[in-house]
Amino acid sequence: MTNYKFLPHILSALAGFVVCFAVSLITGRKEAWDSSYYFFIGLPLMCVLIFAISYRWPEKTWRWAFSMAVGQALAMAIAGNSLSLWPLSIIAMTMCSLPQFITGLVASKFAQRSRKPA
Repeated sequence: MTNYKFLPHILSALAGFVVCFAVSLITGRKEAWDSSYYFFIGLPLMCVLIFAISYRWPEKTWRWAFSMAVGQALAMAIAGNSLSLWPLSIIAMTMCSLPQFITGLVASKFAQRSRKPA
């Protein structure tokens, strides 16, 4: 599976980008997390996606959550977010990425447990 070593990074970043950008477009907000849709639809959706990615690629799953955060940051930059507050945005993005990080760890444990020989 070494041919696809960047695929989980790409999928994670793309998922974070699409979800975050979609929330920004739908709500008309420059920062997706300014909308309740981000927390009630966006974050759960990203957790489902990171679960699937982390289950498929269970090694070092923190990387997938990081890639998803990068995708979200890129979406916010494209959506017209002011870069003057980027240090605060990085802190906020880190906090908002904790659910994906935890979900990735849980998925990794499920994957490792299900792949153990009986």
